[in-house]
Amino acid sequence: MKLSELAALAADEHKAEAFLQSRGLLQRFTHCPYCGSEHLGRVRRRFYKCYACRREWSPRKGSLLEGLRLPLGKFLLALKLFELEVSARRAARELGLAYNTVHRLFLLFRERIYRASSQEDQLSGEIEMDERYVGGRRRGKRGRGALGKLPVFGILERGGKVKVEVVPDVRAETLLREAIRKVKRGSLIYTDRFRSYDGLVCYGFRHERIDHGERFANGKVYINGIEGFWSYAKERLQKEHGLSALWFPLYLKELEFRYNHRKEDLFEKLLEVLKGGIN
Repeated sequence: MKLSELAALAADEHKAEAFLQSRGLLQRFTHCPYCGSEHLGRVRRRFYKCYACRREWSPRKGSLLEGLRLPLGKFLLALKLFELEVSARRAARELGLAYNTVHRLFLLFRERIYRASSQEDQLSGEIEMDERYVGGRRRGKRGRGALGKLPVFGILERGGKVKVEVVPDVRAETLLREAIRKVKRGSLIYTDRFRSYDGLVCYGFRHERIDHGERFANGKVYINGIEGFWSYAKERLQKEHGLSALWFPLYLKELEFRYNHRKEDLFEKLLEVLKGGIN
């Protein structure tokens, strides 16, 4: 949906509510959640009212939006600006909201993306693996052991999705544990010559390596796909001017989500994630 179309819809709270109901983010109440009666009506502020038990409740009850004190239309516009990679500070100015309100909302979106990522199936087929040190608030040494940076492990299924994870270190036991958890046994895995990948064959994987000291590709033996993701992530993370280790995993999973759905309608995918669908 284009921003202009969404802005017209968001200007009317009734239409915004109907839209969110159609996408499953708000319930269409046909029974009282307290007594089960069907004798309902709409009263002040479009609250529901049960004429049997006399209780009232918000149309946001039981939803992601229940604790959010902002108009439904502005929630939709904030989600659209998040999809368009507008910063929280700029989005706050455009929406006429406090920066902290939009910042918390964007973190909520990222938390839902992070939660949904854990529900995905294992990768299979031809797989590329690579590790990087990324993030950090200070410039310094590059590569393995970089000061203030976090180790990240990336796995890409050719023709499929990428999965990235912040890991405690890049030792063999750590990377092999992640490989076993995220990739089906029998898959063909391509890596560089980093020694932490030495044991892949012992765990039921087929394994081929590329020596970057000699060449970057040898027929189908390359890891250009996962390296393409690192470039994609680096370009976007630089805009954040250094992230703390606390929030970095959320931003990383957001990039994984954006990369995996870059050829789809990202706004609709975000609505699915917020509803509780699979990432």
